[in-house]
Amino acid sequence: MRRVLAVCSLATVLAAAMDSATVAVPRQAPETVGIRLVDAPTSRQNDPRARDYIIDHLAPGTAIQRRVEVSNDTTHEVTVQLYAAAADISGGEFHFGEGHAANDLTRWTTVNPASLALSPGSKGQSTVTIAVAPDASSGERYGVVWAELPAAVPAGGGISAVNRVGVRIYLSVGPGGEPAVDFQITAMEARRGKDGAPMVSATVRNTGGRAIDLSGELRLGEGPGGLAAGPFPVTLGRTLGLGQSEAVLVALDPAIPAGPWTANMLLRSGMTERTASARITFPTKAGTSTAKVATSHGANAGRVAVVGLVGLAVVLALFFFLLVLPRRRRERDDARLPT
Repeated sequence: MRRVLAVCSLATVLAAAMDSATVAVPRQAPETVGIRLVDAPTSRQNDPRARDYIIDHLAPGTAIQRRVEVSNDTTHEVTVQLYAAAADISGGEFHFGEGHAANDLTRWTTVNPASLALSPGSKGQSTVTIAVAPDASSGERYGVVWAELPAAVPAGGGISAVNRVGVRIYLSVGPGGEPAVDFQITAMEARRGKDGAPMVSATVRNTGGRAIDLSGELRLGEGPGGLAAGPFPVTLGRTLGLGQSEAVLVALDPAIPAGPWTANMLLRSGMTERTASARITFPTKAGTSTAKVATSHGANAGRVAVVGLVGLAVVLALFFFLLVLPRRRRERDDARLPT
């Protein structure tokens, strides 16, 4: 019999009890400036990444326009500066360049208007235009459209801080159609953190032609006594550039037994999903991990398909030799008989 493991830590129970016995004190929201993408191409209307980021594929010499909306959630009037700056991807993260860092993408990008004067609680829009140079080389470029507040200098002097929020840009350049998005979950590893909590690490390799932002979930099955647990969300923030390979981490509740378990991972980037599974057992000692286990990607289904094709070929061959061939021989013999 399959049982589902309900995991609830003692800290969660105590916190719930305290909340029910106290009066909630409303917190004042911090004063902020926000930015969001207003529109996305109709071809990407079902892609959740395209609702948050500027993602597109352009041929050299072509251009696109996207609108961004800036909101003033402060209690005073602000003047927001808008501009494009460079970014890159490494170590599984999307890294923003310092200040007004430049690259090919920023030289192709303009924001109009480049500043917005916003009264408290108001919003304004700017248009981002990306015009790729006619002689641009093929490849993917990264950047960000920043909405920046002027640095506030402390009254007593000291270091001033620049506040800015932005919208990422993922631009693929090249002739023809857009490169495909693809990735593979190559291995899983069972870990136990320094606090004793179990974790699952999955190695993911970007095998496609576009950068990917990963999300997803992990489910545990076929555990001790037939237990099952999950789904557990994947820790967000992993971004992989072309050909890059990094680990994706899933943190679990300390109450999860050591196993063994069948770990079933589902990861997605936009509309592309990939699944994999592996048999794992969590180590008993805190701060340690097991060896990486190669994942399965539906090999059984592929084997069944191959066997099915072979079986069909055998049946067709038998049909030919037992029915078709003897009939042709009889017809040939009949044709030789004298009339």
